[in-house]
Amino acid sequence: MVPFLGCDSGTAPSLYDPDQTSLPDPTIEGVIPEGRALAGVDIVTVTGANFSTEPSENLVYFGDARGDVVEASPSQILVTAPNSPQPTLMLRITVLGAERFSNSISYGLDAPFVEFGGVQDFENIYGITTDPSGNLYASLVAFNLPAGIIRLTPEGERSEFIASSFVWSDITFGSDNYLYAVRSVRAVFRFQGAGAPRETFAVIPNSATRLNSLVIDENDHLWVAGNNQEIYRIQPDKAIKSYAFDVNIRDLALFEEFLYVTGIQENVSKVWRFRIDADNNLGESEDLFDITAFNGSVGYALAFATTGHLYIGTGASDPVIVLDPKGAGSILYPDILKQPVRRFAWGPEGGLYAATNSTETTDAGIIRITSRRMGAGKFGF
Repeated sequence: MVPFLGCDSGTAPSLYDPDQTSLPDPTIEGVIPEGRALAGVDIVTVTGANFSTEPSENLVYFGDARGDVVEASPSQILVTAPNSPQPTLMLRITVLGAERFSNSISYGLDAPFVEFGGVQDFENIYGITTDPSGNLYASLVAFNLPAGIIRLTPEGERSEFIASSFVWSDITFGSDNYLYAVRSVRAVFRFQGAGAPRETFAVIPNSATRLNSLVIDENDHLWVAGNNQEIYRIQPDKAIKSYAFDVNIRDLALFEEFLYVTGIQENVSKVWRFRIDADNNLGESEDLFDITAFNGSVGYALAFATTGHLYIGTGASDPVIVLDPKGAGSILYPDILKQPVRRFAWGPEGGLYAATNSTETTDAGIIRITSRRMGAGKFGF
C-alpha cells in the first residue's frame, strides 16, 4: 500500500476583508435640464456628491434603462439620456463600491419623434401641409392606387378631405384658404375646401414641364418647379414668369427675402438660394450647401425654423440635416431617425411633420419630430 502524503498549506484565504469599507452612497441634488429631457439625444447633467471620477463606475438609471456616462467628477455626472421615452420615471445613481443607490428624482424622457396618423403598411404618403388650426393634410396612396387627400387633426384623427384619382406630389394652403396642389403635370390645381371639385389654376406653357413642388410667398405669388430646369412665378392674376435654372428640382422653400431650392445637378445634390428683389424677381443663384458631399445622399425636402435653421430631408439612413444660419450642417438626432424623408410640414409647438419612405426596417408613413424650434410657416408655426 502506498501511503498518500499531504502537507498543511494553512487556512484558505477569505474573500471577506474586515478592514475594507464601502464607499459613501451617492446623492443627487439637481438635474439639468430640469424635469425632462429628450430620450437618446440630450446630455443630462446630474449634480450631487460621492460620485466616482471614473465615468464607467457611475451607473445612472432612468427607470430601468441606463444612460451612457460621458464625463464624471465627485460632484457632477454628464450622461446621455437613454432612448427609452417615458412621461415619468425615477432617476437614480449607484456607484461601484457603494452599498446603496442614491435618492431618486422624478424625471421624464420625451420621444425625439413619434409615428403619426396611423398610416398602414399598404399606404404611402406624398405631399403634406398644415392649416392655421394645425391640421395636417396628406396625399395618400393605398395599395399602390391614389386615395385622395386626407386630413389629420393634431390628435391624429383621420378623415377624407378630397377624393381624387391622382397622386399629389406637393400641396400647400394659400391666404385665400384654397389648397393648391401639383401632380407631375404642367398645371397647378386648387381646391376651395373639403370635398370641393378640382380647379385648374394655372398652366405652364412648356408642355414638357412636370411640376413637383410649390410654395406661396407673402405676396400670394406661387413659386413652382419640377423636372425641366426652370422655376416659375405665378402671380395672383395667373401671369407666369419663368427663370432658367439647370437643376432637376425636388423642393422649394421661402425664408425672409430668399427662395431656396434643393435638387440635382450633374449627379450632385445641393441647396441653392435666390434673392427675391422688390419687384418679386429672382436674382442670381448662390450655392449654399452640398448634400452629396456631406452625407452622400439626395435632398428631397426643405423647411425653415424661425431661427433661420434649415431642415433638409434626405434619403440617408440619418435623414435630416440641419443647416445653421452660418451654413454649417449637422445631423439631427444621429442614430435615432432612420426613415428617409420625402416632405416636411410644420405643426404646432415645434412639431415638424415628415412624410417618410420605407426601408428594410421601417414602413413609409408620417412622423412628428420634436424640433425644439418654431416653424417659419405662414401660419406662425
